[in-house]
Amino acid sequence: MPTLEEDREAILKLHKDWWEANHQLVIPLMQSVYPSGDSYLMFNANGHPYFGIEEKTNLWEWYQGQIEIVAYPDIQIMRLTISGDMAWLACEGVFPMQAIGEAGTGSDTWQMKGEATENRLRATEIYQRDDGDGNPVWKMWHFHCSPLPDPDEPRPSVGDTGRERGLGHGPGITPLRVTSEGVRS
Repeated sequence: MPTLEEDREAILKLHKDWWEANHQLVIPLMQSVYPSGDSYLMFNANGHPYFGIEEKTNLWEWYQGQIEIVAYPDIQIMRLTISGDMAWLACEGVFPMQAIGEAGTGSDTWQMKGEATENRLRATEIYQRDDGDGNPVWKMWHFHCSPLPDPDEPRPSVGDTGRERGLGHGPGITPLRVTSEGVRS
């Protein structure tokens, strides 16, 4: 049985691979993060759900003609909790992209018009030690992404802003950033 640290490393590698795949819409790397078949469920930032790796692949093939990610996303991990064969990760980030096709994101929920936009987002990633075929391999089973407010918008009832708090920061939180160079605080 793997140690908790080995589980953490496996999950952080999947997290890193997921965001690296997003940078250039690298479909094979994206597919390696998820379980086989229809097990995967995504709530995309465009507001729509995607079921299974085939629908996710179709979305990325379509996006390749509609959007360009103009820089590596800056993603800050706020929490990573592992319990047995399940884990969850919460993060915030900036995802710089621009529309290159007429449809852009294809959604009224998530719009952009031509020029590069620093899309601020938050995401939750759910991991399970199961590759979709019953093998004990960590995979991301669910991803939920939604927009963050403008960095200067005051937080209702609290009054601070995202810019003041800092990306990924919160009470008792020292965010982690996973890049191709490794994990950094």
